Amino acid sequence: MNLSSVLILSKEEKISKLKEQIQNIPCCSVELIEEEKIIVVIESENLEDELKAYKQLEQLDGVVSINMVFSYQDLDEEREKILKSNFKSDAFDENLKKDDIEYYGNIFRKY
Repeated sequence: MNLSSVLILSKEEKISKLKEQIQNIPCCSVELIEEEKIIVVIESENLEDELKAYKQLEQLDGVVSINMVFSYQDLDEEREKILKSNFKSDAFDENLKKDDIEYYGNIFRKY
C-alpha cells in the first residue's frame, strides 16, 4: 500500500473544473481546497500506480505547480518476497567500496 499527499496550485477560476478532473483519476481523492491550493491524496497498491496517478495530475489543465508533500510505502510484502526467495546476504562483496558502485537506473525515465 502506497499513500501520498500532493499539493496542487491553480488559479481560483479553474479550481472547480480541476476538482472534477482529479476525481476521475484512479487512486486520487481531493481532501482539501483552500483558495488556489488543492490537497490530493493518492492511495495505490504499488509505486507504479502511484507514479501514473502523479503524472496524470501533472498533465491536468489548470495545474500551475504540483509537489509531493508526503509519501509512504508499505514494504512488508516486498520484504517477505525477498525472505522467501532464499536471498543470501553473503552474495555481496564486503570489501566493495561505496565509491566503486555506479548507479545507472532512473525511475523518472520509465514513466
